Amino acid sequence: MNQPPEEFKRIPAEQLRSFSTACLQAAGMTDQHAAQLAGLLTNSDLRGVRSHGTRALFGYCRSIHDKSANPDPDIQILAETDTHVYIDGDGSLGYAPTMLATEKAIEKAKQKGIAVGACCHIGHYGSAGHYVRRAMEEDCTAFSVQAAYPQYYTSNEGKRAAHYGNPPLCFGLPGQQGPPVVLDVATCILADYQRGEEIEAIEEQIPAAFFKSMGYTAIATLLGGAFVGQGADRAREVAEKWPAARMGSLVVVMNLGLFAPAADVRHGVDELVRLGMEQMIPLRGYDEVTLPGTPEYRNEQDYGRDGIAIGLEDVERLEAGGREYGIAPPWLD
Repeated sequence: MNQPPEEFKRIPAEQLRSFSTACLQAAGMTDQHAAQLAGLLTNSDLRGVRSHGTRALFGYCRSIHDKSANPDPDIQILAETDTHVYIDGDGSLGYAPTMLATEKAIEKAKQKGIAVGACCHIGHYGSAGHYVRRAMEEDCTAFSVQAAYPQYYTSNEGKRAAHYGNPPLCFGLPGQQGPPVVLDVATCILADYQRGEEIEAIEEQIPAAFFKSMGYTAIATLLGGAFVGQGADRAREVAEKWPAARMGSLVVVMNLGLFAPAADVRHGVDELVRLGMEQMIPLRGYDEVTLPGTPEYRNEQDYGRDGIAIGLEDVERLEAGGREYGIAPPWLD
């Protein structure tokens, strides 16, 4: 999914942002939330994370238009101290409440060294990396996770342990001169499309990988779900009213200079990336070793300069969705 498309059209990031904003507004989202979400989706495309970019735009538009998520939520702070904030998303998509929690946690972490933000009663918040990267911009490191209670992933029809769950999580640390290290993943070792006897045979060959996958999923589901209040009666009531909002989210932010000077930490990230590329033998079928975060860093530089490579099928999908909401794509002018 997140490999560069073979056939594509280059579209400037600003055109994708403005088009996505207009579509979300036409679907019924508030102007502020529409602009924010459009920016985050475009940022995913800039990094080459196509699965969480504008190809998801019209799924969100439908959630808003059909009111499976709250188009105009009353987002409230339920509790707050010097080191934590707890936010009720009121059935909204997860982006705005979680970014609010992140901003507040950043402010607190700068003062106290570490802070935690959490949200309940929200829908999908996209890539966990959005919130970690925002913290990195402010000289912090962070962890983020989202899940539902009791399960994040409900389409595992076969109930196979190897397919158990897939909540998103992210850790990230910024570099000084080069790429950051950003582990922006989901917990299941298998992609949703990896099914069948050949895949099942792998379970016997590397069972430890699947046991780890199950463990990551269980912890992520609890931290992003039950831990932030998704097991309460109120969460079930919100999910009945807003079916797309059955999740919670958690963001932990730490001041990068909490223990060592921030410049030393950033230099350490640079060295880790450099040594990995210089000293490790690449995986079979690959020409080089890149730590997580480097491919996205390169894409961001390339796509920011030359325009984002949007696969032709995705371009057609965007244009068809634009017609549905009466929004003309600016790249057709």
